[in-house]
Amino acid sequence: MKKTCFLVFVFLFFTFSSLLAQGPISGFMPNPGQTDIALSYSGERFDTYIFGMDKQDVSLRTLSYSLFLEHGLSQRSSVVVSVPYLSIDDENQGLQDASLFLKYRNQYQSNDNGTFSIITAVGLSFPLSQYPVDTQNPIGQRATIFGGRLLAQYNFNSGLFLHLQSGFDFRVIPEPQSAIPVLFRLGYGAPWFYIDGWLEYFHAFSSAVDTNIGAGSGSRWLRTGGTFYVPIKPYFGVFIGGALVLSGQNIGLSRRWNVGGVLKLGAGE
Repeated sequence: MKKTCFLVFVFLFFTFSSLLAQGPISGFMPNPGQTDIALSYSGERFDTYIFGMDKQDVSLRTLSYSLFLEHGLSQRSSVVVSVPYLSIDDENQGLQDASLFLKYRNQYQSNDNGTFSIITAVGLSFPLSQYPVDTQNPIGQRATIFGGRLLAQYNFNSGLFLHLQSGFDFRVIPEPQSAIPVLFRLGYGAPWFYIDGWLEYFHAFSSAVDTNIGAGSGSRWLRTGGTFYVPIKPYFGVFIGGALVLSGQNIGLSRRWNVGGVLKLGAGE
């Protein structure tokens, strides 16, 4: 794979919204001492919400700003931090739930066709502010969640890569709930651009039905999306992306767009 492409690229499906929060764990590792920083702005809207199995005509629009940081600790480890700010209306806005993960590459193999990696990540998601949760349109649940991820990625020398990721989320506050995410991603990186597409399934083990839009109790969904990235300088690039919820339960059938920039700091080569 063209190394120059990924030196300036931070995997950017960390973008958060009030309903969906695809994890920030990628199959790429920054070099030791290198810090990748990304800022994104996104908009999300749905006109149909599924309460249990019942579809209802409900509209909601959310704007969000996200800060993402990944710092290389060694050749095999890094720390990942993400912070989102969400805005629905004057009552429902503010810093939402931060994520902090430690990422470790368990296995790395190289052959004539490319490289193969297995990566483990463990972390915690926790609220950053006392945003209201008893409104009709809360930006979250003010939840504390322990999470773990295991992923495998193969990078072909041509620039193509395949990524498969799963794991668990265990919510301890406000009430216990467990969930399993599954993510498949196919992408291609060249010296002057990067493009990918992905499919994600999320299943929370709960039979609850939301009483408030966006509360997320018992949520499950299938969604798809993609991103396109262009490096401007060796240390800076920009991206656009989008996502669409295809089906689910206790979830809005939303569509999302996002734009942002990526900055690389440090002595990574």
